[in-house]
Amino acid sequence: MNNAAQESEQENASKIIMKGTKDGLLIMFPDGSSWNDLLKQLNDMLDKDKSFWIGASTSVDLGNHQLDETQINRLHEMLIKRYHLLLDALYCRDENTRNFAEKKNLKVGKIHPNSTRASSPDITDIVQNSNAVAGNAIYLKQTIRSGQIVRFDGNVIIFGDTNPGSEIIASGDIIVVGSLRGIAHAGAKGDEKSHIVATNLKPIQLRIASCIGMPDDVQTSNSPEYACITDGKIYIGSVKNKR
Repeated sequence: MNNAAQESEQENASKIIMKGTKDGLLIMFPDGSSWNDLLKQLNDMLDKDKSFWIGASTSVDLGNHQLDETQINRLHEMLIKRYHLLLDALYCRDENTRNFAEKKNLKVGKIHPNSTRASSPDITDIVQNSNAVAGNAIYLKQTIRSGQIVRFDGNVIIFGDTNPGSEIIASGDIIVVGSLRGIAHAGAKGDEKSHIVATNLKPIQLRIASCIGMPDDVQTSNSPEYACITDGKIYIGSVKNKR
Protein backbone atom coordinates (compact mmCIF):
# COMPACT_ATOMS: atom_id res chain seq x y z
CA MET A 1 0.00 0.00 0.00
CA ASN A 2 1.47 3.40 -1.01
CA ASN A 3 1.65 6.43 1.29
CA ALA A 4 -1.30 8.19 -0.39
CA ALA A 5 -3.52 5.14 0.08
CA GLN A 6 -2.44 4.77 3.71
CA GLU A 7 -3.16 8.44 4.41
CA SER A 8 -6.57 8.14 2.73
CA GLU A 9 -7.45 5.08 4.82
CA GLN A 10 -6.33 6.84 8.01
CA GLU A 11 -8.41 9.90 7.14
CA ASN A 12 -11.52 7.82 6.41
CA ALA A 13 -11.01 5.83 9.61
CA SER A 14 -11.24 9.05 11.65
CA LYS A 15 -14.52 10.28 10.15
CA ILE A 16 -17.99 9.94 11.65
CA ILE A 17 -20.36 8.02 9.37
CA MET A 18 -24.01 9.02 9.13
CA LYS A 19 -26.36 6.84 7.11
CA GLY A 20 -30.04 6.13 6.78
CA THR A 21 -31.48 2.75 7.75
CA LYS A 22 -35.03 1.37 7.72
CA ASP A 23 -35.22 2.40 11.40
CA GLY A 24 -33.93 5.95 10.90
CA LEU A 25 -30.56 7.67 11.19
CA LEU A 26 -27.44 5.77 12.29
CA ILE A 27 -24.42 7.75 13.55
CA MET A 28 -21.21 5.71 13.78
CA PHE A 29 -18.25 7.10 15.72
CA PRO A 30 -14.78 5.96 14.56
CA ASP A 31 -12.40 4.45 17.08
CA GLY A 32 -9.06 6.05 17.91
CA SER A 33 -10.02 9.75 17.76
CA SER A 34 -10.41 12.08 20.73
CA TRP A 35 -13.95 12.48 22.01
CA ASN A 36 -13.89 16.30 21.91
CA ASP A 37 -12.72 16.25 18.28
CA LEU A 38 -15.50 13.84 17.38
CA LEU A 39 -18.18 15.99 19.03
CA LYS A 40 -16.96 19.00 17.06
CA GLN A 41 -17.00 16.94 13.87
CA LEU A 42 -20.56 15.79 14.59
CA ASN A 43 -21.66 19.37 15.29
CA ASP A 44 -20.22 20.49 11.95
CA MET A 45 -21.94 17.65 10.08
CA LEU A 46 -25.36 18.23 11.63
CA ASP A 47 -25.12 22.02 11.26
CA LYS A 48 -24.85 21.70 7.47
CA ASP A 49 -28.42 20.36 7.18
CA LYS A 50 -29.84 21.26 10.56
CA SER A 51 -33.50 21.33 9.53
CA PHE A 52 -33.20 18.05 7.62
CA TRP A 53 -32.54 16.00 10.76
CA ILE A 54 -35.33 17.36 12.96
CA GLY A 55 -37.46 14.53 14.33
CA ALA A 56 -35.27 11.76 12.90
CA SER A 57 -35.27 8.53 14.88
CA THR A 58 -31.58 8.11 15.73
CA SER A 59 -29.21 5.37 16.87
CA VAL A 60 -25.59 5.97 17.87
CA ASP A 61 -22.80 3.37 17.55
CA LEU A 62 -19.81 4.37 19.72
CA GLY A 63 -17.63 1.36 18.89
CA ASN A 64 -14.81 1.06 21.43
CA HIS A 65 -15.23 4.50 23.00
CA GLN A 66 -15.57 4.53 26.79
CA LEU A 67 -17.71 7.43 27.99
CA ASP A 68 -18.53 8.56 31.49
CA GLU A 69 -21.96 9.75 32.57
CA THR A 70 -21.14 13.41 31.92
CA GLN A 71 -20.07 12.66 28.34
CA ILE A 72 -23.21 10.59 27.73
CA ASN A 73 -25.35 13.43 29.08
CA ARG A 74 -23.56 15.94 26.83
CA LEU A 75 -24.11 13.80 23.73
CA HIS A 76 -27.74 13.17 24.71
CA GLU A 77 -28.39 16.89 25.24
CA MET A 78 -26.68 17.91 22.01
CA LEU A 79 -28.66 15.52 19.81
CA ILE A 80 -32.03 16.08 21.46
CA LYS A 81 -32.03 19.73 22.51
CA ARG A 82 -29.82 21.32 19.86
CA TYR A 83 -30.71 19.26 16.81
CA HIS A 84 -34.11 17.90 17.93
CA LEU A 85 -33.30 14.30 17.03
CA LEU A 86 -35.23 11.41 18.56
CA LEU A 87 -32.39 9.46 20.19
CA ASP A 88 -33.60 5.88 20.59
CA ALA A 89 -30.57 3.64 21.02
CA LEU A 90 -26.87 3.60 21.85
CA TYR A 91 -24.46 0.82 20.89
CA CYS A 92 -21.04 0.41 22.48
CA ARG A 93 -18.65 -2.41 23.36
CA ASP A 94 -17.97 -0.89 26.80
CA GLU A 95 -20.38 -2.16 29.46
CA ASN A 96 -20.11 0.91 31.73
CA THR A 97 -20.97 3.20 28.83
CA ARG A 98 -24.04 1.09 28.05
CA ASN A 99 -25.08 1.27 31.72
CA PHE A 100 -24.92 5.08 31.66
CA ALA A 101 -27.00 5.08 28.47
CA GLU A 102 -29.65 2.90 30.10
CA LYS A 103 -30.09 5.59 32.75
CA LYS A 104 -31.24 7.86 29.90
CA ASN A 105 -33.85 5.20 29.00
CA LEU A 106 -32.05 4.33 25.78
CA LYS A 107 -32.07 0.94 24.13
CA VAL A 108 -28.51 -0.43 24.31
CA GLY A 109 -26.39 -3.05 22.56
CA LYS A 110 -22.81 -3.83 21.53
CA ILE A 111 -22.94 -3.28 17.75
CA HIS A 112 -25.76 -1.86 15.62
CA PRO A 113 -26.92 -4.53 13.12
CA ASN A 114 -26.47 -2.07 10.23
CA SER A 115 -23.05 -0.90 11.38
CA THR A 116 -20.04 -1.57 9.16
CA ARG A 117 -18.36 -2.83 12.35
CA ALA A 118 -20.57 -5.92 12.10
CA SER A 119 -18.43 -7.05 9.14
CA SER A 120 -15.20 -6.52 11.10
CA PRO A 121 -15.35 -9.03 13.97
CA ASP A 122 -12.85 -9.30 16.77
CA ILE A 123 -9.90 -11.11 15.23
CA THR A 124 -9.78 -13.18 18.41
CA ASP A 125 -12.73 -15.16 17.08
CA ILE A 126 -10.96 -15.79 13.77
CA VAL A 127 -7.54 -16.91 14.96
CA GLN A 128 -8.86 -19.40 17.49
CA ASN A 129 -9.96 -21.52 14.54
CA SER A 130 -6.79 -21.08 12.47
CA ASN A 131 -3.22 -22.38 12.34
CA ALA A 132 -1.82 -18.99 13.40
CA VAL A 133 -0.87 -20.15 16.91
CA ALA A 134 2.59 -21.66 17.44
CA GLY A 135 3.69 -22.34 21.00
CA ASN A 136 3.10 -19.26 23.12
CA ALA A 137 2.81 -16.89 20.15
CA ILE A 138 0.29 -16.02 17.47
CA TYR A 139 1.41 -14.96 13.98
CA LEU A 140 -0.93 -12.84 11.85
CA LYS A 141 -0.16 -11.80 8.26
CA GLN A 142 -2.80 -9.13 7.70
CA THR A 143 -3.87 -5.56 8.38
CA ILE A 144 -5.71 -5.09 11.68
CA ARG A 145 -8.48 -2.64 10.86
CA SER A 146 -10.41 -0.11 12.92
CA GLY A 147 -12.76 -1.82 15.38
CA GLN A 148 -10.86 -5.12 15.33
CA ILE A 149 -9.33 -6.48 18.53
CA VAL A 150 -6.62 -9.14 18.86
CA ARG A 151 -6.44 -10.78 22.29
CA PHE A 152 -3.95 -13.54 23.02
CA ASP A 153 -2.46 -15.14 26.13
CA GLY A 154 1.15 -15.01 24.98
CA ASN A 155 3.12 -13.05 22.36
CA VAL A 156 1.48 -11.41 19.32
CA ILE A 157 3.46 -11.01 16.07
CA ILE A 158 1.77 -9.14 13.23
CA PHE A 159 3.13 -8.86 9.69
CA GLY A 160 1.10 -5.88 8.54
CA ASP A 161 -0.24 -2.57 9.81
CA THR A 162 -2.52 -1.97 12.79
CA ASN A 163 -4.83 0.91 11.92
CA PRO A 164 -6.20 3.65 14.20
CA GLY A 165 -9.11 2.20 16.16
CA SER A 166 -7.60 -1.30 16.33
CA GLU A 167 -6.45 -2.85 19.59
CA ILE A 168 -3.80 -5.49 20.31
CA ILE A 169 -3.82 -7.08 23.77
CA ALA A 170 -1.20 -9.67 24.78
CA SER A 171 -0.03 -11.14 28.06
CA GLY A 172 3.48 -11.17 26.55
CA ASP A 173 5.26 -9.10 23.90
CA ILE A 174 3.74 -7.38 20.86
CA ILE A 175 5.75 -7.18 17.63
CA VAL A 176 4.41 -5.38 14.56
CA VAL A 177 6.36 -5.68 11.30
CA GLY A 178 4.63 -2.65 9.88
CA SER A 179 2.98 0.50 11.26
CA LEU A 180 1.46 0.37 14.74
CA ARG A 181 -1.16 3.14 14.69
CA GLY A 182 -3.79 1.80 17.08
CA ILE A 183 -3.73 0.75 20.73
CA ALA A 184 -1.25 -1.86 21.98
CA HIS A 185 -1.31 -3.42 25.46
CA ALA A 186 1.56 -5.80 26.23
CA GLY A 187 1.99 -7.60 29.55
CA ALA A 188 -1.77 -7.40 30.02
CA LYS A 189 -1.63 -9.79 32.98
CA GLY A 190 0.92 -7.62 34.79
CA ASP A 191 4.27 -8.61 33.23
CA GLU A 192 6.31 -5.39 33.38
CA LYS A 193 9.17 -7.01 31.42
CA SER A 194 7.05 -7.20 28.27
CA HIS A 195 7.99 -5.16 25.19
CA ILE A 196 6.21 -3.55 22.26
CA VAL A 197 8.20 -3.41 19.01
CA ALA A 198 7.18 -1.92 15.66
CA THR A 199 8.79 -0.96 12.37
CA ASN A 200 6.87 2.32 12.52
CA LEU A 201 5.60 3.21 15.99
CA LYS A 202 2.77 5.78 15.76
CA PRO A 203 0.29 4.59 18.40
CA ILE A 204 -2.93 6.05 19.72
CA GLN A 205 -1.94 4.56 23.09
CA LEU A 206 0.67 2.17 24.48
CA ARG A 207 0.21 0.11 27.61
CA ILE A 208 2.63 -2.26 29.30
CA ALA A 209 1.23 -3.96 32.39
CA SER A 210 -0.43 -1.05 34.26
CA CYS A 211 1.70 1.73 32.69
CA ILE A 212 0.09 3.88 30.01
CA GLY A 213 1.77 6.06 27.39
CA MET A 214 -0.28 8.53 25.32
CA PRO A 215 0.78 10.13 22.00
CA ASP A 216 1.81 13.38 23.72
CA ASP A 217 4.33 11.62 25.93
CA VAL A 218 5.40 8.84 23.53
CA GLN A 219 8.08 10.34 21.29
CA THR A 220 8.66 8.23 18.17
CA SER A 221 10.76 8.31 15.00
CA ASN A 222 10.52 6.68 11.57
CA SER A 223 12.98 3.88 12.40
CA PRO A 224 12.11 0.58 14.14
CA GLU A 225 11.54 1.18 17.85
CA TYR A 226 10.67 -0.67 21.02
CA ALA A 227 8.76 0.30 24.15
CA CYS A 228 9.45 -1.00 27.64
CA ILE A 229 8.99 0.05 31.25
CA THR A 230 11.89 2.03 32.73
CA ASP A 231 11.67 3.68 36.15
CA GLY A 232 7.93 3.10 36.26
CA LYS A 233 7.27 4.81 32.91
CA ILE A 234 7.03 3.70 29.30
CA TYR A 235 10.34 4.33 27.52
CA ILE A 236 10.76 4.39 23.72
CA GLY A 237 14.10 3.46 22.19
CA SER A 238 15.64 2.63 18.83
CA VAL A 239 15.86 -1.09 18.07
CA LYS A 240 19.32 -0.68 16.53
CA ASN A 241 20.64 0.80 19.80
CA LYS A 242 19.07 -1.85 22.04
CA ARG A 243 21.54 -4.23 23.63
